Amino acid sequence: MMMNKKGWFVFKNKENTKKTDLPDKKKKRKHKLRENIESIAIAVALAFAIRYFVVEAFKIPTGSMAPTLLGVHKDVSCPNCNWSFYADRQSETATCPNCQFEINTSLYCTACNGKIRYNWPPWLWRKGTCPACQTKIAWKDLSNRVTHGGNRILVNKFWYTFTKPKRWDVMVFVYPFYDIKCKNCSVLIPDVKWRDSLSCPRCGSTKFSKKKKNYIKRLIGLPGEKLQIVNGDIYINDKIQRKPEKAQNALWMPVYNGNYTIHEEVVPTWIIDNEFWNVTEKSLSLNNLNKDNSGTSLVTFGQQISDQNGYNNRSGENEVGDIKISLNVTPAKGSHRLEFVLEKNEEVFSASIPIEDIANKCTLSRSNNVVVEKDFHLTVNQTHKIEFSNVDHIVSLKVNDVNVFSFDYYNGSIPAFRPFDSSKVRFGGTNAKVKYDNIQIYHDIYYTRLSDDTYGTSQPIQLKEKDYFVLGDNSRNSNDSRVWKFVPEKNVIGKAFFVFWPLENINFIK
Repeated sequence: MMMNKKGWFVFKNKENTKKTDLPDKKKKRKHKLRENIESIAIAVALAFAIRYFVVEAFKIPTGSMAPTLLGVHKDVSCPNCNWSFYADRQSETATCPNCQFEINTSLYCTACNGKIRYNWPPWLWRKGTCPACQTKIAWKDLSNRVTHGGNRILVNKFWYTFTKPKRWDVMVFVYPFYDIKCKNCSVLIPDVKWRDSLSCPRCGSTKFSKKKKNYIKRLIGLPGEKLQIVNGDIYINDKIQRKPEKAQNALWMPVYNGNYTIHEEVVPTWIIDNEFWNVTEKSLSLNNLNKDNSGTSLVTFGQQISDQNGYNNRSGENEVGDIKISLNVTPAKGSHRLEFVLEKNEEVFSASIPIEDIANKCTLSRSNNVVVEKDFHLTVNQTHKIEFSNVDHIVSLKVNDVNVFSFDYYNGSIPAFRPFDSSKVRFGGTNAKVKYDNIQIYHDIYYTRLSDDTYGTSQPIQLKEKDYFVLGDNSRNSNDSRVWKFVPEKNVIGKAFFVFWPLENINFIK
């Protein structure tokens, strides 16, 4: 080792002489800057590649998929029962599905009809004032009027590269119509099917700018199929289409939840015709144990079960028959049988479950004729979760999330059109002392016949080899294939799979 003229130490060996300098600070700084720029550039390029080819975030603008997925909407809490639900952003009033109480959701002052001004952000300041008459709006009332943004979702754009789209998928696609603007006179024309021969209705110009829109719907009809919507159900190639369990669970629409106390009954919740029942705020109790000539005692749900979901601010126009009741039962010692009844039009299905009596069997009766028998019974002094449903021509009974029986009564044909269904829910027991709580009632999604000339609702429709038929979960208020027919295969963007915002709605899409 030796020192050179510049004061640097120089190392030498037999083969070669190497010079070791102290770091050049300026040179090193340039090197790090270049590395950082390269890293940022790679990250940006990767982000764009992922967004373009793999996953992209979308914001839902409208309520056509509500309440499964939400556009701009209002979060409503019923003052009569504290049930929370979603309502359309333009609604002036909303009807609570749980108790049928009407709630003011208007953006305008009740006193003078002036538009309410909120202290922004409203969730923080919780105050609002009408600037016209200076009326102050209390938060309890104001919170039902504030609009909230739509769900933000993630869409897998390469999913359909490896697998074909499946029925009941939630799909994002390019809307097959365009909003166009004349380049000559600036006239705007919405929802136009593009063709080369288009001309401006005002000036005759053929030069337009096109604006595409992304839509989100549930996939119902696949290429090459014949599709028809009858009485709220989907028929493909003349056969009813049942939903897979995940999709069915997502499409059960809530009707009633006994965990929310109704302070003022707008319509009777329970119809009781004997003295053996006791109704409390959140439960019902039956005691006809060892009562002379008591027979079977049943309570009836008093509200009409329609396709109302609270979102659309209208009473349900279609009474529905595909329904489910879920509840907890706790039978006391000495009880004999529990009874559950679902009525749909002329069909009456009754499930009878014995309690600690192995000699008797659990049965399903159809119009008083036993069609299913199972060796099954309940245990006394234990709480059991019961689910009894009739959906898509299958009647099922689950106890503690285990399937006891499923009875398929579909006869293989397409039924005649009905303007509406009729339905009833009843439950009770025979010689039993039992408590019923956590009572919840749901109806299945009902695909509406918008009018006689909507596609697939009055006559079957045939899909071509590269066409898809899609419907919104908010069937009564959805611009979908019933209105504008098919989605071409080339317009498909990907499969929606996850809601990431707002935080309270985070979940996988089913």
